[in-house]
Amino acid sequence: MKTKFLQLLKVKEQKLKDIELELYHVQNKKSQILQELDNIVHDISNLTIPKSGSFAKINILYANKKTLLKQKELKKQMVKLLEEKIKQIQTMYKRANIEFEKIKYLHDLEIKKILQNIKEQEQKDMDEIANLLFVNKKIGEKL
Repeated sequence: MKTKFLQLLKVKEQKLKDIELELYHVQNKKSQILQELDNIVHDISNLTIPKSGSFAKINILYANKKTLLKQKELKKQMVKLLEEKIKQIQTMYKRANIEFEKIKYLHDLEIKKILQNIKEQEQKDMDEIANLLFVNKKIGEKL
């Protein structure tokens, strides 16, 4: 049913859906980075120090380990940033949801008023019809 709040309600609902979509996107990105972090930790744990060999091989191994550790730290920082962003988006979602609920309440209230007016009008119409039938019956009896 159309009310003066219907368009605003649709806008608020779309904003809510957009924020929700952004939240899912960021959470998905966080999951991907956590998976990458697990892979890096797994790679670090699989590095084995050779018992014999040239000094160059050992240097390459330590360079690889150092690179993996830097990647691990970078991924941890990215996870922290994404967690902060998730908190911000959740706050935005809560605010948008409150605004949506306010408008929805006003919309529902307006619909109740409209339905009540329709019901009252129907009752008046029924009373009018009853009065007309009663008057017609009385006129018919007099004739």
